[in-house]
Amino acid sequence: MPPADNEHAGAEAELSDADISLLCDIGDTFPDTLSAEKRARLERLIAAGFVEAAPADKAPAKYQLTARATKVLTERGVGLNEA
Repeated sequence: MPPADNEHAGAEAELSDADISLLCDIGDTFPDTLSAEKRARLERLIAAGFVEAAPADKAPAKYQLTARATKVLTERGVGLNEA
């Protein structure tokens, strides 16, 4: 049984390379169009608490990473371009 002090460890462990890639896309510059596969992946990441709708002042961005996603990317050594 996993330790009780890390209830989200399972979700982070289940992120695929494609999930990480999409999180990076969202963190850098979100693509204008998404394939059906990426749209389904995005919906799953939103439901899992890794992505949320961006506030109006972040336009034209539609989505942004949550603190949870940023933490996972940092732990994996993934850097984002925040230009």
